[in-house]
Parts: sequence; structure tokens; C-alpha cells
Amino acid sequence: MNKLLLVVALATLLSCTDSSKKETTNATQTEEIEEVVLAEGNRISALAQQALGGQLKQAISERGVLEAVKFCNVAAYPILDTLTTGLDAEIKRASLRPRNPQDAPTDTEGKILEQYQSQLSSSQELQPVVEVLDEQHILYAKPIVMNNPLCLNCHGTVGTQVSDETNALLKSLYPEDNATGHQLGDLRGIWSITFSREDLVAYLNQQ
Repeated sequence: MNKLLLVVALATLLSCTDSSKKETTNATQTEEIEEVVLAEGNRISALAQQALGGQLKQAISERGVLEAVKFCNVAAYPILDTLTTGLDAEIKRASLRPRNPQDAPTDTEGKILEQYQSQLSSSQELQPVVEVLDEQHILYAKPIVMNNPLCLNCHGTVGTQVSDETNALLKSLYPEDNATGHQLGDLRGIWSITFSREDLVAYLNQQ
């Protein structure tokens, strides 16, 4: 009987040890995955901002505000689709005051946007967020803040910063536009980048 109890005790101990090792391994892997998401999210969002911002400034300087509005309407998402990420990632923008219906936030994006808005209102520094959506997807979010006066040509006060002509074009292209009336320093939205956990694990295994 004593031998049997000893065997059971050893088996239980080994089982607990194996379980503890698995939990430690899973926790370590999750931490590594989130580090990759943060690094890649920072890199991709910077590329996206540079690609869109650079071409938009060029459009304004070469063809004027009206042509820049048309450029945004047809080119913004195709430009994002061409970015090479190296990982399976979906890149989009999201806003509580979207211009394009495609930029309407999901429930998770909406909560992040509200959190950023609260932090901005209390003069806190806004930092990127990494959040696990489910077993297969991890979200990276980074705030987009209105810090360039050029943006006010399309997102500022209608009648002063946004000309009547520009506003008429915006309304024709975006009938549900909610993106005017902003001031410098406002939260315009977020970069929202969703990564595949499977792809991230494969990436880590290759390192």
C-alpha cells in the first residue's frame, strides 16, 4: 500500500511539474509574441503613416486640396494594401468620427479610442496598445493625433479652415462624413493592425 501511495504521489508531482512547465512556456511564448506585435506594429504603422502622409502632402502641393480629397477617396486603402509587412496582418484605420464608413470602429477599437480620448483629455502620453482578441488574433493599436496644420484643410472648421467647395466635395464623396470640426491636437483615430497568432508563432520558431 505504501509503495502504491508513493507511485501515486510521484505521478501527481510529475504531472504538476509538467503542467507548471507548460504554463511557464505558454506565458513566455505569449510575452514573446506580444513583443513581436509591438515591434512590428510600430514599424508597420510608421510605414503606413509615411506612405499616406507623404503622398497626401504631395497631392496638396501639386494639385491642391480638392484633388487631395479625391486622392484620399480612391488611394488610401490601396496604398495600405501594398505595404509589405512580412507577417500576415490586416492594416486599417478606425475613428470615433469616421469619414469613410470603412473606418468605423469595432467594439474593441471603440473602447481603445475612448481610452485614448480620456487619456488625451487628462494630458497623458498616448502609447501603443497590444490586445489579444481571441485565440487566433492579436490587435495592435496606435493613436493618430492631428498635429499637422495641413490636415485642417479637410478636417477643420467648415467655412473657415475647410472651404465651402471642399466641404461640398467631401459630402458628395462621403455622405456620412463625421470628420470635420477637428482642432490641432485632437485624436483623429488609430492605426489598427490585426496579426495572426499562428503566423507569429511560426515567425518566432524561425528565429
